[in-house]
Amino acid sequence: MMRTFFSNEYSSLAGISILLMIFGSILSEIWPAFPSWPSGVFGWFAALLLISQLSKVQILQIGTLLLIGVVSLASGIMLDSQPNWLRLLDNNAGLLSMLAAVSFLRLVAMQGKEVEIAVPHGMRAYWQTMLAVALFGAFINVSAPILIADRVSEGKRLSPFAAKSIVRAFIGGPTWSPFFAGMAVVLTYVADAHFLVIMAFGFPFAVLGLVLVIVEARFRYPKELLNFDGYPMTLSSLWLPGILVISVLLGHTFLPHTSILAVIALSALAVSFIGLCLHSGFNGAKSQLLQHILKGLPKMVNELVLFLAAGILAIGLQTLVAATHMSLPFRGGFDAAAAIILLAGMVLLSLLGVHPVISIAVATPLLTPIAPDSQLLAITFVFSWSLGACASPLSGLNLIFQGRYGIPSIKIAILNWPYVAVMFLVAALFLYGAATILRI
Repeated sequence: MMRTFFSNEYSSLAGISILLMIFGSILSEIWPAFPSWPSGVFGWFAALLLISQLSKVQILQIGTLLLIGVVSLASGIMLDSQPNWLRLLDNNAGLLSMLAAVSFLRLVAMQGKEVEIAVPHGMRAYWQTMLAVALFGAFINVSAPILIADRVSEGKRLSPFAAKSIVRAFIGGPTWSPFFAGMAVVLTYVADAHFLVIMAFGFPFAVLGLVLVIVEARFRYPKELLNFDGYPMTLSSLWLPGILVISVLLGHTFLPHTSILAVIALSALAVSFIGLCLHSGFNGAKSQLLQHILKGLPKMVNELVLFLAAGILAIGLQTLVAATHMSLPFRGGFDAAAAIILLAGMVLLSLLGVHPVISIAVATPLLTPIAPDSQLLAITFVFSWSLGACASPLSGLNLIFQGRYGIPSIKIAILNWPYVAVMFLVAALFLYGAATILRI
């Protein structure tokens, strides 16, 4: 009883600390005189309060990352390389602040869900559902496939066919959506990358992936499609993505020197607050926001601790690389062939359970000595995140589906390996095309 009380108290305090992290990160971007390290301090404080909620496996993984990071940092210092000490606090604070801010959008997305709409059936139901997963998932992240899977499985067990399809439709998001964790990580670690350039290659890649999902289902799974009850996609449900796009464009126009992560975080908070006020009134909005701060934000403990630890790992490796001049063995520079090899390696690591953020944190400093083209590197990273999330038995969505719907994550991953193999070939073609266009 007493332990539960303190656990709840710590959790609520962590939620407030995460909120302060968001505000600190946005303020440091809008007002350059304000330092970014306080945001990192609030993030670490929240992580310490929530660390008891991690499983033993997660603690082991995080501890390994921190150990490698600290050893690399110490080794680099001994070899006369000096790190930016404050970056140890705030290396991924902007990324985490964006993810935390975007989580508020779930409150708006769930409004009005009680309205009854005719449920579509068959092939039409399938493609509408996949489109809904891809579109809404790109803006409200993992909440979308869960909400849609709940609707699809209403009154019956979610089938492996539906589960693998939803995962495939969802994982195109990080290749083009700035609201996705994968894109945010890439824009953090490849600071010179231009979002619009990444999107120019990532969006058609995601569209082709979605088309492949629908076409394969049409010809390989006619029986499953015949009885498929889907998610109703209506014009009225498109207002949230539309408003978000407009708000981000306006934010980027009026705050041209502010990072895209801060613009997205500010837009997400503004849209969430205004949307809740319009639907529930000021008092209702205040109540829902407070509930999310105290109960919802602490639920991002896994991402919080993982990305903070990855930030330490990245700074440690950067310090060591600067001292030893280590690099990946791409003798001819980072061209299309090197990008494809790197992509293959990162996807294979995902199969072994290595989170894409770890692969990116390790690869970035090792590639720095050969000065890779930022755009090509960023495109490679978003492709690796997308394919790795689909293929890994330890990816967040696969594990959620295992816990929520009773489908083993390894089964979903194996079902998706053929799809990942085909999309890897598509990604390779895109990387060759990007290298050609960028004249690398």
